[in-house]
Amino acid sequence: MPDHNPKFGHIRRYVLYFLAMAEEVLYGLLAIAFVATAIWVLIRAAETINGASAESIVETTLDSLLVVLMIVELLHTIILFLRTHKFRHQPFLVVGIIAGIRRLLVVTAEETASKHGNVDGYLLDLLVTTLVILGLTWALRMSSTKEMLDE
Repeated sequence: MPDHNPKFGHIRRYVLYFLAMAEEVLYGLLAIAFVATAIWVLIRAAETINGASAESIVETTLDSLLVVLMIVELLHTIILFLRTHKFRHQPFLVVGIIAGIRRLLVVTAEETASKHGNVDGYLLDLLVTTLVILGLTWALRMSSTKEMLDE
C-alpha cells in the first residue's frame, strides 16, 4: 500500500534527483574514459609502426583503428543518451558488427601469418563469425525498419 505522506514524496524526489545526477556524472566520466582510451590506442598503433614489418603494420593498425571505431561508436551512444535521455540499441548492434568484422580480419591475418594446417578450426571460426555478423546486420535492419514504421 503506497504511503501518501508528503514528507516521503519529498524525500523520494530528492533521491531520484540525486540518482539522476549521479547517472549524468558517471556517463560523463565514462565518455571521458572512452576518449582517453581511443587516443591511447591511436598512440600505441603509431608507436608499433616504427620499425615493424609491412604485414605487422597492416594487422596492428587495422586492428587498432577498428577498436577506436568501436570506442567512438560507444561514445556516440553515451552522447545520444545524455542529450535525449533515451536508450538506443542500434549503436550496440553497429559495435557488434564492427567487432565481428575485426574478428574476421584478425583471424584471417593470423592464419595467413601462421601457416599451420588447422584449416577446420579456421573455417569454423570464419563461419560462426560471419553468421553473427549477418544476424546483427539483420537485427539492425529490422530495428531501423521498425523505427521508421513507429514514426
